[in-house]
Formats: sequence, structure tokens, C-alpha cells
Amino acid sequence: MRVLIVSDVHSNLEAFRSVIEDAEARENVDSIWSLGDLVGYGPDPAEVVELLMSRPHQAIAGNHDLASIGKLSLEAFNPHAAAANTWTAMQLSQEQKDFIGGQELRLELDEFTVVHGSPRDPIWEYVMSERAAVASFMHFDTYRCLLGHSHIPFLCRPTEDGASFVDFPLDTEITLATDRIIINPGSVGQPRDGDPRASYAVFDSESSTIAHHRVAYDIPATQEKMRRHKLPDALVERLAVGR
Repeated sequence: MRVLIVSDVHSNLEAFRSVIEDAEARENVDSIWSLGDLVGYGPDPAEVVELLMSRPHQAIAGNHDLASIGKLSLEAFNPHAAAANTWTAMQLSQEQKDFIGGQELRLELDEFTVVHGSPRDPIWEYVMSERAAVASFMHFDTYRCLLGHSHIPFLCRPTEDGASFVDFPLDTEITLATDRIIINPGSVGQPRDGDPRASYAVFDSESSTIAHHRVAYDIPATQEKMRRHKLPDALVERLAVGR
């Protein structure tokens, strides 16, 4: 089975479509795993939810997803994110809200523990430091963990005295043995590592390999829609620089 792994799509339909097309151009995709934050920030929340719902998938909830359906207080978000989530809530149908509301915070799939933030705190914690990584390894029992939230792709492995982060190399198949590893595929809809291209991964269960890919998408089209809907300028502008 080949699985398209996406995180932090953030209502960016152009990016999500481009990722699906790019992944399927490489080889057929059997399922999509979404690591949370399907909505928030971007201009097409309803369309993004519908696109995922139309495909075989597994999905967990992220903090923006929960905020958009009233399950998380907007007081915890910065003003730009809160404004976008308020607008997002008005765009979603009840069926789409029920779909988001039915998502778990944690899943175990094919030797992966799947969370949005971290195994210790699936909603809010960022795994961006050695300390957070070490704590994370103590909070899951599978060999592998998939997470998002930071919008930055990486691989992280435990070491004798801590944990080691490395870049997730592009277009390279990584063999997943029985060593423990945390994997972040980066963000589809709002990358923050200085590369504005949509970021994703593909897992092949037969060969037990995972690969990181990026694809360009129509950023100006997404930005134009965001401006039309009067979403915050800061959210519009950051797409072009990947920050």
C-alpha cells in the first residue's frame, strides 16, 4: 500500500490538489493520512475537507481544526489565526464540522503513532527541540511516529544521550527498519522552512520506505482568494516566502 502523508494543509486547495497530483504522477496512491490542521489560515476550508472526504483516508484533528468547530477557544490563538478560524467556521457545513469533530487526536497505523503536535500533547506541543523530542520518544510505543504542527520537515532519532534531528532529504527513499524515529513531512498549505513549495511524504508499506517530496503550486491564485475573503495580510504574504 502506498500512503500519501500530508499535514497542515490549512485550507489551501491549490497546494493540496498539486500534492495529490504530484504523488499520483509518481505512482498510484491507495490512501491519504492527514496529520491535522486540514483547515485554518487559507481560503478554501470546505473544498479541502470535501477533497479529503472523497478519498480513502485516515485523519486526526489539529488545533486549528478543533478551533474551527468550536472545540478549542480562540483565546489560545494569535489574532491572525483567530480571525481566520472565525471566518473558517462560517464556511463549513454541518456535515464537514461533524467530519472534523469525529477525528481522533491520536491513531496507531502500520507501526506509526500518528499525532498532530506531539505524543505527549497531541494538540499544542511543538517537537522542535531535543528536549521535546526526548520526551516524545517516551510517550509512544510503536517504532515510528508521524507528526506535524511546526510546518518544518525533519527526521529525528533517539541517541544514547538525547535525540538527533536531521533534514528530511528530498526525493530519497528512506528505509524504515525497527529503529525508532519521529517523522515530520512538513506543511502542504503553509510551509515555514523557507521553501514555499508544498511539502509531503509517501510511505510504501510493502518496501517499508518513506520519501519526502515537494511541489510548486499556484501561490498567487491562493493569495488572490485570501485577499478577496479579507483574510489577514500577514497570512497572505507569508505563502510566497515559506515562513
